[in-house]
Amino acid sequence: MRVAIGVLACVAVYGQINSVPLPEGAAIYGAPGARTVLVTHARRDVLWAAGEAGLVAPEGEARLISEAGKFWSLFRQTRFHDYAQKSTKVPEREYAVTRTVKGGDTLTYGDVTVRVIDTPGFTPGAVSYVYERGGKKYVATGDLIYNGGRLFDLYSLQDAVAETKTRGYHGFAARAGQLIASLRKVREVGADVLVPARGPVITKPAAEIDLLIGRLQALLDSHFATDALRWYWGPESWQTRATLAMGKAPSAPMPMAVERDLPGYVIAIGNSRLLVSTTGAAFLLDAGYPQIVEKLEELQAAGRFRNLEGVWVTHYHDDHTDHVSKVAKKFGAKVFFNERIKDIVENPGRYRMPCLTTSPIAGDARGEGERWAWREFQFTSYFFPGQTLYHGGLSVEREGAEKLFFVGDSFTPSGTDDYCLQNRNFVHANEGYRYCLDLLEKLGGTHWLINQHVLPMFRYDAGQMGRMREELSKRERLLAELTPLPDANYAVDESWARIYPYSSRGKRVSVELRVDNHTAKPQEFRVRWNVPKGWELVSGEQRATVAGKGTGTFKAVLQAVDAAEVSVLTVDVAFAGFDLRRWTEALLERDGE
Repeated sequence: MRVAIGVLACVAVYGQINSVPLPEGAAIYGAPGARTVLVTHARRDVLWAAGEAGLVAPEGEARLISEAGKFWSLFRQTRFHDYAQKSTKVPEREYAVTRTVKGGDTLTYGDVTVRVIDTPGFTPGAVSYVYERGGKKYVATGDLIYNGGRLFDLYSLQDAVAETKTRGYHGFAARAGQLIASLRKVREVGADVLVPARGPVITKPAAEIDLLIGRLQALLDSHFATDALRWYWGPESWQTRATLAMGKAPSAPMPMAVERDLPGYVIAIGNSRLLVSTTGAAFLLDAGYPQIVEKLEELQAAGRFRNLEGVWVTHYHDDHTDHVSKVAKKFGAKVFFNERIKDIVENPGRYRMPCLTTSPIAGDARGEGERWAWREFQFTSYFFPGQTLYHGGLSVEREGAEKLFFVGDSFTPSGTDDYCLQNRNFVHANEGYRYCLDLLEKLGGTHWLINQHVLPMFRYDAGQMGRMREELSKRERLLAELTPLPDANYAVDESWARIYPYSSRGKRVSVELRVDNHTAKPQEFRVRWNVPKGWELVSGEQRATVAGKGTGTFKAVLQAVDAAEVSVLTVDVAFAGFDLRRWTEALLERDGE
């Protein structure tokens, strides 16, 4: 389909990726038969449209495009213990880069001069292309903005904050500040039309840029109002991180929760907690602390406890799980966790999630609300999808003592630990942190909360609970306005479409694509399996209707023919009017024969 823009210029839509034809066989984004394609960034879900053309690519992302194989060879190891947490929607194969460009460069194709401006944000090294046709000025902006003052997603902005020495894992939408600065740069160009990589062209650039900036700033201001990291790193770091992300100072945050020392029967050991019975028996909460075995041996030798009988695992992150199996074997302890995290702790390598452990855990999965006695204590298991979707909570009660709730990493006295967008923090009622707040209220609001990274225990009052609910509701509305996809969760859930297992090894492998329909109504999903060189698709399901708020599964079988050491399988996903090419990936690893 072609849509005329201005007098001489036109934009073609090629598989939902826009195409700007230029003289001499060149094009921006891609076009069938183009000899040269100017690309704005290295996202594979846009880059595919360039086909086999020689690429003009941003200097800061060119190596990722031309040397993609190196990235994936390393990533099969670095995906474990990963605290960088950038999106993996990078090229699944290598493309030929014939020229690199940066801001200030110019290119000429026939009678058209193209000027390059640096516009980082959606990706770290993105550029935009400014050109004139028919008396009008255009800017090809990549994924910097989507029609309607929107942004395709928020999770792509996750990154480190150098100014505060914050790792990518903790850098909530950290490149938003760069994106806002880039939008302002584009606004100053005075373009008549913006041509994004996908979606309708933008004919009122200034108004839509201002709308997107306002939405992002409001969303970020809400996030920083209840930022859990403010308790850990203090007001100066909080102020700096918020200001860098928003491009302006943040509003007043939620007041801190009341704190209290741990009771005498709870011993802090790194980011583990040891619950000690009057009988001398002990029960451990998480075991990711590197010196946990040595510290337990010291405490046991000092007579602080007699024997270790159990370990509860709150969630799958490596700093809570790396040493669970070692502790269980050393002390003869039984391992427990909520049933909703069973598969990811038993089979972490099957997932692409932050902070995966390389130490799988076998244990006893406890059901939702399941209650059992341990010594003089009563334990109750709960699903607790706070910091990450794959998270449990444990209520601990003893007659005549404080009620305790072990929240893992889901709250601090300053708010919610939703700073890593890849952790899958859903935003609707009865989901994510709203689910957690509901549960705490159902329990009566009398439990003291224990986060193993926070030395004191703490408790929120009604005002603080209300403030968190207010901000979470605000974010739900803002995210729905921000993304063109049909539900707010798609803006924050990179794993709504995921291949399971994420890594497969063998000559013949079975995988499945799992897609979450975050909308309330049924959606038809259509998929295409993009099989890498050296593999053949034996069978692959391609179409299914998924119920509202449901998960659909598409199964496939692949056969190795002449496979490389590591190959990347990608899947196209089409639904709700969107055709998302190369959208999600998995690793296929050759047998070691």
